[in-house]
Amino acid sequence: MPLERVARAIWPAAAGLVLGLAIGAAWTLLQPDRYAAETHLVLSGPSAARLAPAVETLANGSVVQENVRQTLRLSNPPDLSASLRKSILDIRAKAGSRERARQIDAEAAQVVTQLVATRFGSQGLQATLLDPAHVTDQTSPTPGRNLLICGLLGLLVGGALSYPRWARGAPQPEGGAVDPEAERRLKKRVDEVTKRERALARRAGELAKREAELEQRRGELEQLDAQLKQRDAALDASDQQLVARAGAIAASERELEARAEAPPPPPEPSPEAVAAPPPPARAGSWNINNLQRLVDSQTDASAEQAEEWTNYLFFLRAHAASDGSLPPQFDGLIEDVFGAIDGSSTPE
Repeated sequence: MPLERVARAIWPAAAGLVLGLAIGAAWTLLQPDRYAAETHLVLSGPSAARLAPAVETLANGSVVQENVRQTLRLSNPPDLSASLRKSILDIRAKAGSRERARQIDAEAAQVVTQLVATRFGSQGLQATLLDPAHVTDQTSPTPGRNLLICGLLGLLVGGALSYPRWARGAPQPEGGAVDPEAERRLKKRVDEVTKRERALARRAGELAKREAELEQRRGELEQLDAQLKQRDAALDASDQQLVARAGAIAASERELEARAEAPPPPPEPSPEAVAAPPPPARAGSWNINNLQRLVDSQTDASAEQAEEWTNYLFFLRAHAASDGSLPPQFDGLIEDVFGAIDGSSTPE
């Protein structure tokens, strides 16, 4: 029957269409997310019309890309493009996230503005920001394009496979026969088309997989860049702490030297009416090792007090003898600094 013959002839075309749509859907799922951001600069000045093409070439060059990459610490050059419409320069950036695309576009606009002021400012050209960077659309995945391309390819392959079935089912003219050579050429052509379409579909899948791997690698590099930024911040904080500690040590050293060079204060005259008992004689001078043990025993002292004692011990150790004894001119300083420690009022 004619209807059955038509159904048998066209089912390969329908199967090819369904297979092509399935491949397009898989391609869409493998595509990474990509977003586009856009900003606009207005070129003004008496020489704007003459220098506008040069500004467009500058915005599309590697100088802007390299500046943006170094400022944002990107692992790869950013995806930037610029186009000129009269005196308005459109700058467009693409990235894997909305925020990253906006950051790249905003930084590119700032770099172009600075370069225009540096290179063309003497000629009266100025670049002014017309609108801030904003995300315009999502450029990937593209399901409509993928389904259309793969669906048409599948329909073409299915149609090529359906034609021989339709030709075999068609009534032959009386007194005529099918040319075997023509049928052989047609079959060979269909096989070539089928083979080519399969190769194209396989290539499309490989490209989609490669694109997904590259996007994953880009995400890993961005994460590593964030970790490096955190490490740089921690190192900067450590440098600041070391500078502050060096300043405190230098101040303590200056105070210690000033106290060591200052003459001892004159003794206060005792009243003649009442004779004061003579002070008990000390057994010996102060010893740096005894002072170190006293400081180490003060486990409940505050961090500031412990640091002050440690700084004084460090500079007193330079004036101590081989047995640890200290010169008598440091007695007053030691009593002022270490007198608050229990058991240190009398030198050993």
